[in-house]
Amino acid sequence: MLNKKGQAMVEAALTAPIIAFFLFTIIWFGEVFLSWQQIVTAARYGTDLIGNTPFSKEYIEKDIQDYLCNENNIGRILDPERLKITIEIKDFPKLDYTVSLSEINKLFQSITNSVQSMSAIFTGNNNSFVEITYKYKYPSILKLAGKDTFELRARSEILSGTGSAGAKERE
Repeated sequence: MLNKKGQAMVEAALTAPIIAFFLFTIIWFGEVFLSWQQIVTAARYGTDLIGNTPFSKEYIEKDIQDYLCNENNIGRILDPERLKITIEIKDFPKLDYTVSLSEINKLFQSITNSVQSMSAIFTGNNNSFVEITYKYKYPSILKLAGKDTFELRARSEILSGTGSAGAKERE
């Protein structure tokens, strides 16, 4: 008759590393997903700042980096060395509606430029955006695949000029 205790111990010894690996993998993917969610939220926050405040590009970039990397934050803190923030702010050209005979040509040119800007918006060439890239390191067990890092990327766009405070206030 076989020893049942010995068989159970051998089965536990064989399955424990597999269960530990699956548990580790679930936790790691959860951490990656949380980091991705943080950069998506930060990108959306950046476009809210573009659309609703007169803040400069530098100020918005610093605010986003503070949101993600400040050690006083509650929750996960990202490494600023692996973070890349790209901000592009494009506002509508300001229209000058002064009407005089000498300024009619200027007014026509200004309206033409605005129509071209509107055309660029609908073709997707003139949107303000915030793009955040974070280089995430593979854990040592997954480095066997041949790569050390991969990039998490989030991008949020806003129609240029939509609720924007304008280029003059940003300078």
